[in-house]
Amino acid sequence: MGKELITERQALAIMIMFTLGSTLVLGAGGTAKNDVWLSILLSMLMSVPVLLLYCRLQRLYPDKNIYGIFDAVYGNIIGKLMSFVFIWYVFHLGALVIRNFTEFIVSVSLPETPQNIIGLFMIVLCIWAVKAGIEVISRWTSIMLPVMVLVILAVTMLFAPILDFENLKPVLYNGFAPVMDSAFSVFAFPFSETVIFLTFFNQLTKKEKVYKVYFWNLIISGTFILLVSVRTLLSLGFPNIDILFFPTYASVRLINIGDFLERIEITVAMVFLFAGFIKISVCLYGTAIGAAHLLGYSNYRKIVAPLGLAMLILSIIIYKNTSEMFDWANNIYKYYSFTFEVFMPAVTYMAIGARKLLSRKKKPA
Repeated sequence: MGKELITERQALAIMIMFTLGSTLVLGAGGTAKNDVWLSILLSMLMSVPVLLLYCRLQRLYPDKNIYGIFDAVYGNIIGKLMSFVFIWYVFHLGALVIRNFTEFIVSVSLPETPQNIIGLFMIVLCIWAVKAGIEVISRWTSIMLPVMVLVILAVTMLFAPILDFENLKPVLYNGFAPVMDSAFSVFAFPFSETVIFLTFFNQLTKKEKVYKVYFWNLIISGTFILLVSVRTLLSLGFPNIDILFFPTYASVRLINIGDFLERIEITVAMVFLFAGFIKISVCLYGTAIGAAHLLGYSNYRKIVAPLGLAMLILSIIIYKNTSEMFDWANNIYKYYSFTFEVFMPAVTYMAIGARKLLSRKKKPA
């Protein structure tokens, strides 16, 4: 089986789509209330050192993915244990995203349809995409990303008549603590979730471009998250955002230009769903690569289907209801994900530095 390769532009497109993914559906920085714009900007600054860490790890081992890096740094036994823990995170994240989108579809358009059926259709499509390979996924994403950008910009312009800039006031009314807490949430979801790309960024055609991909993604996706979040705040106002499960989608339903342009939310929902499809596929791909590495398989495609179905099952049992899903996303996930997004990469980088220092001391003068 030949090695799959992706170009810098394809990698950037797929990372942008991944980052926007469920963020567009769930929203970002809502706990900062009127200061959501400030929390998103702070989260982007907080993400810079972590993204530098990811890039540095990849550049130190350009031909290895994160699972191979664990083996090289920690040895076979501890390396496999680290890989197992990281695989769990990627697998769990995929299940969380499936549940996000099945809840979204059931809540806004298909209330009588069982979530299991919707999830089954989604995961079957993702299994097919992952079996086709990351090259196919990245090509499709490169085609669809401009469409997504165009839809977001067009819808934002249609919001102009209903935007109320008074909704930005008062600034820092509740102090700086809620802003920092919200910034930490946005840092964890979605910016630091891009650690998952270390599972296959050894397949970049130009491996030195990893810095460019990560930081252009931070700028572009961060700008769109900021744009959509502020647009939602200006159109709905904080009290309404606080009581709605899917405020971004709800805000689009307010658009009504005369008698000829209304009910455009179906277009936005389609864009949301494609972004979700990409995010789930990336999680499934990262899980399959890791599981194949752990089990010693040369072809990850053999285990994609069972892993995908297991991911679907986990998504079904993971929450009791929509309220529990949002409570996890807003209050718990940022602490849970810190281990995988920051702690494990940081410890690995320090272990690499320690190994280099020891090797230098052992060399004769």
